[in-house]
Amino acid sequence: MGLETAVIVMAAVSAGATVGKMGMEYEASQQREKAIDLQAKQSEIQYQQKTLSNLDTMDKVLDAQSAALTTRGVAFSSPSFNAIQRGTFNIGAKRQQNLDTEQSLTEANSDIEKENVKTTLYAQLFGDTAQLAMNSASLSSKLPTKLPQMEG
Repeated sequence: MGLETAVIVMAAVSAGATVGKMGMEYEASQQREKAIDLQAKQSEIQYQQKTLSNLDTMDKVLDAQSAALTTRGVAFSSPSFNAIQRGTFNIGAKRQQNLDTEQSLTEANSDIEKENVKTTLYAQLFGDTAQLAMNSASLSSKLPTKLPQMEG
């Protein structure tokens, strides 16, 4: 095997390895995005559980207030009864607003993570493509400029 042939084989192996690496980087980024999506779904479930818990707590407090006030003879149409109930609704609404803000931040963070995965992949693929081009240029400079002549 001549030197030129060895250079060609090495360059071909290097190019094949680079292409293989690029494929693996793409698959890895897809898996990272799936993991981020799964975390986002888990976060959504937790958000819904917290929302239900908030509503359940608010409902229990309202029921307890109603029971306590009616045993004291306060009418449901009483302004003080309505003020107490409104206060409870406001507390529940503030808690829900905090939960909504928390969920919104979590979703934004998830979007940023996914964008970072894509940016990293593009940077890796660009670097790999540049390396492949450099290897190809190096190979082309090593190729013989004229074919060997056969003696005859």
